[in-house]
Order: sequence, then structure tokens, then C-alpha cells
Amino acid sequence: MYELVQSFFIIIMAEMGDKTQILAMAFAVKYSLSKVLLGVFLGSALNHGLAALLGVYLTQLIPIDIIRLIAALAFIGFGLWTLQIDASEEEEQTSNRFGAVLTVASAFALGEFGDKTQLAVITLSTQAHYPFLVLIGSVSGMVVTSGLGVFVGSRLGKKVPEITLKLVSSVIFITFGLLALRDTVPPQYMTLPITSGFMVILVCMILTMINRIRTQASEDTPFKKAAGELYLNTEKLQASLSRICQENHQCAVCDTGKCTIIFLQNRLYEAQEKEQFLVDKEWEPPLCTKKGYPLYGLKESLIETINICLECPNHRNNCVGNQTRKTLEILYFGKHIPFNGSKEEYYGEIVSVEPHFFH
Repeated sequence: MYELVQSFFIIIMAEMGDKTQILAMAFAVKYSLSKVLLGVFLGSALNHGLAALLGVYLTQLIPIDIIRLIAALAFIGFGLWTLQIDASEEEEQTSNRFGAVLTVASAFALGEFGDKTQLAVITLSTQAHYPFLVLIGSVSGMVVTSGLGVFVGSRLGKKVPEITLKLVSSVIFITFGLLALRDTVPPQYMTLPITSGFMVILVCMILTMINRIRTQASEDTPFKKAAGELYLNTEKLQASLSRICQENHQCAVCDTGKCTIIFLQNRLYEAQEKEQFLVDKEWEPPLCTKKGYPLYGLKESLIETINICLECPNHRNNCVGNQTRKTLEILYFGKHIPFNGSKEEYYGEIVSVEPHFFH
């Protein structure tokens, strides 16, 4: 159990604020969370399974004392490696022709090759009595980290303390490495000059990388960009709703406090304030009649809302965008037009209700 728990938490620390979370956040915009996490599980199992096998066979080729020394230095290296912000988004390089789950799985299996996570699994496996438990812990850590990435991106957005996550992860790795070095390095080499020189070099490297990461803090890193995308649709929806009442800024319904548009705007504003873009239950807005709004403005807002929703294939019933779309459909058509994943069928349903809707 120690080996399982150790690998689980080490992988979580390794990937906090790293490209795994960026990938998970990017994929969650396109696919359902269940498909993303299943893809992460399959891709990580393949990648880490190969790493665990390599780690096991290394112990047969290299003396265990040397492996332990390499492992200690590797953990310090992982800590330094963590103190950088990834500049690439590998999701864009992955083909979608295999479906959501295999797309995510292939991205994670290929994207993690040579990454510090895979190297960490190799390192842990070289010292493990039960490498399979190391594999279970590492894959579980990847799935949990990806789930946290989606949660953090949807709830915290651009306020995510990315640098803090990286600093905490780095400190944990370096601490593990130093403790391992203390137990591994032969006593004759643990002299004050050698130890002091090593620590001075290590501290200088850490300070240099922290300074670099502080410089990057003001820039839009991939992590912040991925999180920011989760805000974009809500802002567009608010802008489209504001156009409905432009011609008639205030109507009699506004005085009653039962205006549908005001209800929608308030819900979208609350979603941004609380950073919660999935609702617990269906909205039950007050419904004004179509006559209460300029017909052209209502139609234009509905078309724009439809386009905003359909730009993102991750159509969830409880998404605030879908809730807004459904409400506007009821206002305009008198009923909700179901969407089952096919844009062609959805457009066909709309045209059957109003043939010239898109003209």
C-alpha cells in the first residue's frame, strides 16, 4: 500500500499545473468529462505500463545502489523541471478520427513519452517490490489530476494560482530527492565542502527558475488560456442577450421583475461570479410572450446563442449555455428544439418549425 499511495501522490504533485491539466481542460471543452477521464485512464495505463516494465528490467542490469542514487538525483531534477511553464498544447496535434475516448487516450499516451511523469514511474518501479501497485497508483493519480484540472479550470478560471501549484510540487520533489541522497550517498562524500557546494548550486538553480516563472506570471500561459476558454461562451451569451432589449430598453414586464431576459442575464452573471458553469437542476425562468420583445432582436440573439453552443461539441444538459438556448427557443418557437449531437438534424428540426429562420 505504501508504494501505491506514494506513486499516487507523487504523480499528482508532478502534474499540478502541468500540461496534463491543460490537455484535460482543453478536451473537457469538446468532450464529456466521463470520456475525457476514460481516455486519460487508457492513455496513462499504456504509457506508465511501459515505464513500469522498463523500471523493473533496469534493476537487472544496474546495481541497486546506483539506481537509488540516480533516483534521488532524478527527484531533484523533477523538482527543477516542475518550475517551468509548458509552452505547447499537444491536443491540437491529435487527430479526431478515432472518436473522443481514443483521441484523448492517444494524446496522453504520446504526450507523456519522455515527460517527468513517465520518468517518475520508471524511477519508482526500479525500487518497488510491487511494480503493479506503482502502476495503479500512478494511473489513478493521472485521472485525479485531470479531473482536478477540469474542476479548477471551470471553477477558478484565470484566478488559478498556477505558480503556487508548481512551487509546492517542486518543493515536495526536491525534498524527497534530498532525503534520498542523504540515505544513499556514501559517508566519505558527505563532507561539509561537498554538501555546501551542492546546496549552493541547487539554491541558485531554484532561484533562477523562480525568477523566470515570476516573469512569465504576467503572460497568458497555456494553463490560463485553457481556463479562460471556459469563460468565453458565457460572455458571448451575455452580449447576445443584451441586444434583445436594445430597441425597447424597458417594457412593462421589466417593472414586474419577471422578465425572461433579465432572469437569463442574472443567471449567467452568477455563473461567472461563482465560476460554476454547470447547474444542479433545470432553470425555470419566467416566460414572457414573444410580443414582449423586438422579434428581430430575439431571433438574432437566438441564432447567435445556437452558434455559440454548437461551436463546442461538449453539449451537457446542465450547461448554462444550453439552458440559455432552451429558454430562447421556448420564447421564440413556443417549444424547445432537442439537440442529439447532429447539427444537421437539429437545423432540420428548426427549419421544419420555421422554414426561413436562417434567412
